[in-house]
Parts: sequence; structure tokens; C-alpha cells
Amino acid sequence: MKSPALACVLPLAVFALCGRAVADPAALVTLAIVKSGSLQQQVTTFGTIAADPGGVTTVAIPRDGIVAAVSVRPGQMVKRGDAIATVDTAPAAAAQFSQARSSLDFARKDLEHTKALFGEQLATKSQLAAAEKAYSDALALYRQQQNIGADQAQQVLRAPAPGAVTAVSVSPGDRVAANTVLATISNRDHLVVNLGLEPEVAAAVPVGAPVRLTSAQDSAIGFWSKVLSVAAMLDPQSRLVNAVAEVPANMSPHLFLGMSLEARIDLPARRGLTIPKSALMADEKGTYVFVVSSGKAHRRDVTVVFETPRDALVAGGLKANEQVVSAGNSGVEDGVAVRTK
Repeated sequence: MKSPALACVLPLAVFALCGRAVADPAALVTLAIVKSGSLQQQVTTFGTIAADPGGVTTVAIPRDGIVAAVSVRPGQMVKRGDAIATVDTAPAAAAQFSQARSSLDFARKDLEHTKALFGEQLATKSQLAAAEKAYSDALALYRQQQNIGADQAQQVLRAPAPGAVTAVSVSPGDRVAANTVLATISNRDHLVVNLGLEPEVAAAVPVGAPVRLTSAQDSAIGFWSKVLSVAAMLDPQSRLVNAVAEVPANMSPHLFLGMSLEARIDLPARRGLTIPKSALMADEKGTYVFVVSSGKAHRRDVTVVFETPRDALVAGGLKANEQVVSAGNSGVEDGVAVRTK
């Protein structure tokens, strides 16, 4: 036979436990206030040191020739006047010079003879004018052949400016046509960084945006730059949009052509509603947050403009000064009661 006292105590204990179970389901969360303000986005990408096209010069042969010797290698530093290549004048180019010289000699003698006849009134003014023009044309052709070096059997082509040899396109024995580029020289004081941007990011990067450039190989390399240009087309190989950042003159001596750098681009700040990034949730229906009102959490769909490592700028779905769940939201459901830490 049970004791009446015990029979009375047990239901009370069970009721107390049940009452505690009913009170406990409120989820323990951390809240954050929706703020109206601005947020700045950073874009991280990688770039390669390259020569500024404005600082690139070429060494070309002005006439048909044969490469006798090459004096430089790619990557080599040269000074103005250093030998780049030695070329022999091609037989056909030498023949053209001989013809130009013969034509000039003939035109000179013909002009002298015509002048003598004109002095004796045995030649007309038109004949004298024709002889003068023939001489002028022959002289111009001769000087043009001299200017391209056709009067030299062999010529040493020299660097027109100091810099790094970035390309050598010939080898000894090559027969080359007039104006063929033998080597390319890049001025080390005129460097740029070519950055690869995703198309959706490139549209938001303005000319003049500040860029922080650093090297993973050398911690001593770190400097601020700015975006000089953003291309309006995709690179056919990388499928990225190329942006160009300048290299300060004081940094050029510490950099090498082809070096890779990490770039962090600061985009212009944008105004809107900001919340902690941790408040964002996502499912098959889209991105949402939990807004807390009267002690209960309610799902609210939002549109994310962009995110930073800590915060998110959102559009629609929220109002300034509302409270959202920023921690503990993984265990929250729509309409559930919540309590704060």
C-alpha cells in the first residue's frame, strides 16, 4: 500500500519536470542590430609584373640582312649603346645600294652636261629642269639607302635605351627582311601590374581604385598603387578581365618582370543596411535571416549586395534598428521562441 504522502509528492515532481521542459525550448541566441550605414568591399586577386608598353623599345634591322651574331640573352640588363646583334647586309640590299650610287653618278654628270649646254643655249629650260629633278630624285634614293645602312657590309645594332631584354627573336644565320624586330627592351623604371578580375567584379572596379600589392615570396615587398585601366573584353586564355595597376618608380628596382603579386583592391564604399555576415542563412529558397520580435524569431528573406569577412550589405527584407540572430541561428526555426545570452 502506497503512502498518501508519496502519492502526492510524485505527481508534483513530474509536473515540475514537465514545466521545466516546456520552458527550456527557447533557443539561446546572440542578437545584432540592423544598421544603416556604409560598407567597403575588398577584392583579392593576383597579378603579374610586366613592362609598361610606353617603356618598351625594339631593335630592328632597317634592310634585308643576315644575322651574324647575337650579343644578348632574354632577361639581360643592357645600357644605351650596348651591342644587341651584328648583321651582314644581304646581297640584294647591297645591289640596290650599288644601283642607287650608279644612278646618282649618272644624274650628276647629266646635270653638269645639261647646264653646260644651257649656258651655250643648246638646251632648253625644261631640259635643265628635268635634269635637276632626276639628280634630286637620285640623291634622295642614295641617302635613303645610306640611312638604312645598305652602304655597310656589316653593322652592329645597339640598344637605343637602357633596360631589360625581354625577347630575342633571331639566331645567328637567320635571313631577315627589312624592319624585322630582332630584340625587345623594356625600361625597368616603367613597370605595371596586370591583374586578372572576374567579369562580375571588373564591372565594379573604377579607374583610380587603391590597390595593395604584396609578394608571397618576399615579405619586404608591399606597396600601395592604383588602377590605371580596366579592359572591356575577356582575355581569351584566362577568361578574366585584365586590369592594369601602376608600379611606383621607387619600387621598380625591387621587382622582376614576370613576378607574381597578390592584390587587394578597395572598392568605393556603398551605403545600405549592414548586418554581421554570421546572421546570413541559406536554403533552397534563397538567403534569409531571423528577425527577433516579441521574443520570437521570424524568417525574413534578404538580398545580399556583397559580403566582407565580417559583415554583409543587404537590400530589401529588413529595416534599420531591427534585431537579427547573429549566433545560434543554426538551431532556430521560423516562429520559435528565443532567449539571449
